[in-house]
Amino acid sequence: MIRPLAIALLLSLSWSLQASPQSTTETRIEQIETARDEKEANLKPEAEPKLERNITSVEHGLPYKLLTSEFHGFGLRLGGIGPSAGIAVGPQYTRRDLLGGKLSFKAGASASIRRSYATGVSATYGGLLGGRAYLTFDAAHRNLSEVPYYGAGPDSEKSGRSDYRLEDTTLDFRPNVKLARHLLLGGDAAYIKVNIGPGHSTRYISTERQYAPETTPGINDTTKFWRGGGLLEYDWRDRDWSPTSGGKYSAQFSRYLDRDLGRFSFERLDFDAAQYIPLVNHTRVIALHGATSLTKTNGNQVVPFYLQPSLGGAETLRGYRLFRFTGHDSVMVNAEYRWEVSPSASLSAFADAGRVFDRWSQWNLHDAESDVGFGFAFRTESKVAFRIDTGFSHEGVQVWFRASNLF
Repeated sequence: MIRPLAIALLLSLSWSLQASPQSTTETRIEQIETARDEKEANLKPEAEPKLERNITSVEHGLPYKLLTSEFHGFGLRLGGIGPSAGIAVGPQYTRRDLLGGKLSFKAGASASIRRSYATGVSATYGGLLGGRAYLTFDAAHRNLSEVPYYGAGPDSEKSGRSDYRLEDTTLDFRPNVKLARHLLLGGDAAYIKVNIGPGHSTRYISTERQYAPETTPGINDTTKFWRGGGLLEYDWRDRDWSPTSGGKYSAQFSRYLDRDLGRFSFERLDFDAAQYIPLVNHTRVIALHGATSLTKTNGNQVVPFYLQPSLGGAETLRGYRLFRFTGHDSVMVNAEYRWEVSPSASLSAFADAGRVFDRWSQWNLHDAESDVGFGFAFRTESKVAFRIDTGFSHEGVQVWFRASNLF
């Protein structure tokens, strides 16, 4: 009797020892699945950073759409229309989807309180040679009442500031064809009418009263030009707005023919090179840029002062006033470090250097003017909407605002 009971007890204990781990495992699995179900039931979307929310709100607002011409093509043309014209405002209409996307069109006008205004029309047709060739036509008229001029050469003084009126009309036709994936060959044919007059500013002396025609050729003259030339460009940037890698290199030749006075015919060569070095998954970029402009005349011809190369302003030496240095030739370099603080905004630190000179043999950066500074850019998915740069030099502080909706 005892033996059967002992056997039964051993069998029962053996079953319990084998069944207990399985039961514990099943209970643990059920607990994990229950916790997972509870977590899924209470999932919430990841909170967008406050800065990103604010930027997104701005992008969807009507003011931003008007500034970027994204309100059915209509927008506000906001920003500087030319040298020292001040902030100008006017209507603008932009379309990039005409003829099935082959034709883009832009038209606008703006005026400032400084008695300056500008109008322009631009059209580009890109449906030639299977999309490898395109034609661009620009027509523009400006009347700028306070264009600065500080005198000729690298030794001009900040205190030599004067102003003149520049009124010009330009009709420009440019055919372009892609010879290879990154290689572009372009042409240029333009008609330009220029009128120079007394400046409107009450703060600065008018240029014709400060500088003689011998040192400032063209100050008392009105003339017309034919301009023709060509462009060779190699562009392998990852994108044409705020690039993060690649480079762009170009060489351009222009020939100006004075149609009225026969005194201001000349040739001009422009070389430009930019290289972009990506860092940290393209969220940091080192941008290097260099450019030079060289002019040449024959016989008794001279280059009019308003068409001479110049340095100073948002595109060249950002720590100096616009057109601060003017000469027959120029050379400059820029270095910039950019970092992306969000998908829509970036910060930068930069340094610029450059000089103007009178003869090609003086081409160098000895005794170059220089500056340093920082900047902020606000971007969309397809362009830089606007950028603000602040430059510092021994002549003071300059702040530059640039918007993408300008001609």
